[in-house]
Amino acid sequence: MSRSLARLLLEHLPWLLAVAILTVIVLYVPGFQHLDYWLNLSEQYFAPAVLALALTPIVLTGGIDLSIGSVTVFVSVVIGVLLRDAQWSIPAAMSAGLLAGLLAGLFNGGLVTAGVVPLVATLATRELFRGLAFSLSGDAPPTRLPAELVEFWDTPVLGMPLPLVVIGVLFVVTYVFAHHTWVGRALYALGDNEVAARFAGLPVRRIKLAIYAASGALAGLCGMAVVLRYGSAKADAEKSLELTAIACVVLGGIRITGGAGHVAGTLLGILTVAALLAGLNAVPPNGRDMVLGVLLIGVAVSNEASSRWAARHALASS
Repeated sequence: MSRSLARLLLEHLPWLLAVAILTVIVLYVPGFQHLDYWLNLSEQYFAPAVLALALTPIVLTGGIDLSIGSVTVFVSVVIGVLLRDAQWSIPAAMSAGLLAGLLAGLFNGGLVTAGVVPLVATLATRELFRGLAFSLSGDAPPTRLPAELVEFWDTPVLGMPLPLVVIGVLFVVTYVFAHHTWVGRALYALGDNEVAARFAGLPVRRIKLAIYAASGALAGLCGMAVVLRYGSAKADAEKSLELTAIACVVLGGIRITGGAGHVAGTLLGILTVAALLAGLNAVPPNGRDMVLGVLLIGVAVSNEASSRWAARHALASS
């Protein structure tokens, strides 16, 4: 095997792995050969899909947001408490929840732009927002919320499930933003070399603040979706959302250290992770988390090997 071919395989290993997993599942696991099964998955894995799209711009800059799952739960509890205890109208409670998600994202972005390492900042706020959710819900979490919430969630749009339509719209917006705007190109520049991006005059702080705010807003959307789907809000729900969303991004070929990847890869990662977890439905949740962990380790190792290979050959050719 030539060196160029070996390097090509290393660089595209996440894509190849995702395609291989998806192919095996579609061919050999019952149900995946039918369109209706995939349409149902769009509802079941709506939150991981949306959060993966929210994470993509952040990871492209070399950052991370570990708080997205906690923000999702926090927003769902805020909406539930406003509906049940404060007797707010559904539109008002939903708007307040989305605002809470946006503010949570701005808080994360403020910490990151202030110089706190994204891993540390969002790990801390992950616990903060989860704790706030438990404090708000108290001993009696909001349940049995208005039945029209679930009815709205089940209403098709143009013959397609509402969750699938929302995911499709967000994918298009994320794709255009990342690949057809100057801010999108700036994301890659930040992930490749933030110091050089600053010297080039890019508004690094404003870009970071904006993408973390967007992440919080989309986590708020997921919190709203939790309430719409279940008609309840529990602070101890959705414990593996962060891991699942990160797995979608990384398995889709977005380099975890930033600067490389494609939004289409995130979509492939979403499809693969959703199919994999659905195919392992009989396995306990902890077992499914272990599978995702092993996949993440494999992709991280391949990304590191590819980066070292590129650096070594760049040095040799200089």
